[in-house]
Amino acid sequence: MEMNQEKAFAHEPGESLALVDVETYPVFIDKKADRLDMMAHFSNQMQALTILSWKAPARTRHFRLLLTENDHLVDRIARSSPAQIASGNLRTYGQICLATHEQLFDCARHRTHDLFHRAPRSKIARPRLLDVSPGVYSITLYYHAPSLASGEKSEVDYTVVLRHYPFPPPRVAPVRLHAGFLPPVGEEVASRAWAAITSHKAPGVGLSKVSR
Repeated sequence: MEMNQEKAFAHEPGESLALVDVETYPVFIDKKADRLDMMAHFSNQMQALTILSWKAPARTRHFRLLLTENDHLVDRIARSSPAQIASGNLRTYGQICLATHEQLFDCARHRTHDLFHRAPRSKIARPRLLDVSPGVYSITLYYHAPSLASGEKSEVDYTVVLRHYPFPPPRVAPVRLHAGFLPPVGEEVASRAWAAITSHKAPGVGLSKVSR
């Protein structure tokens, strides 16, 4: 997906859904893993920013995904959208997958299974792969319930807003002395070294930070 692009699609029924980072989410747990093991696994991985999971009605759902870096657009969608039902953060290196809990549970108990090579034949039942920009995503999920007044149902069941934040710069600052390079050190340590050397003006010694 390109930035500020929308994508619409249908996905199969299921009790619950999840967005997972393909590269970092550990799909296999143990061949004897049960539902409680999965709950603990999901909890740990949500803290590790590899998965966002939520409950969903057991019927085909129609999704609208929006990828953006625009805070004003995010705020506008929040004001105009129905109730928010889930939110969280996800870190990815470029590939996010939408899958059901059943698909994740199958992979958790079978080391040789993965979400794609054993995918169902039905198109809307397959895990959906999303190619996105690397970074951290603040994800907000909105549910469009049928209108109680008119009884009309929205063409979209869920709006999923993925607010993108690029990966921050490294928290290390390589430093260099006249005799050669030193290993990377923390920014705080590097700044102290710089201050000490410039204040004492030791003869024959120069130091410069290498651009990141």
